[in-house]
Amino acid sequence: MVLSYATAYGTGNTASGINFVITEAAAIGQRTFPIFGTLFLLAAGIMLVQTQLGVMDSTSRIMAENWALRRGKTGNVNLSKIYGTFLLAQIAFGCLLFALGIHKPKNLIVAGAVMNAVAMFVHIGLVSWLNYRTLPKPYQPKIWRRVVIGAIFIFFGAFSAIVLKDLF
Repeated sequence: MVLSYATAYGTGNTASGINFVITEAAAIGQRTFPIFGTLFLLAAGIMLVQTQLGVMDSTSRIMAENWALRRGKTGNVNLSKIYGTFLLAQIAFGCLLFALGIHKPKNLIVAGAVMNAVAMFVHIGLVSWLNYRTLPKPYQPKIWRRVVIGAIFIFFGAFSAIVLKDLF
């Protein structure tokens, strides 16, 4: 943020999205040496790619482990195949979004927030149900925690319902 402020604030340039990063790199190149602007873009690109790869890896790994734990009771599982399937599903979903014309950063952030809210709604509901069905009484959450979890569950449920209602 400090670098953005130092390079782009007050220039009258209102670029947004990736154009802002390009404008910032140009400002860095003008104030120092042109190679530094190019290096800034290279570093920013590498960081963005690495962040995305890390997110896709960790989410695929988590989903694969959960799937394997669920299926593990019935036989052997090949964790690497399950991981690859979830990874390819995420890549296919990303390609589908771009094919549908959903590629603006703001739209992607909103779509991600909505999906996360729905996922949290389902997650909190399932974990709560699991806690009350499988944990012995001494290990179950106290009443005040149940109230807080219930309020959070209702919040995510209401948010998800409002967004889904607006979509349809």
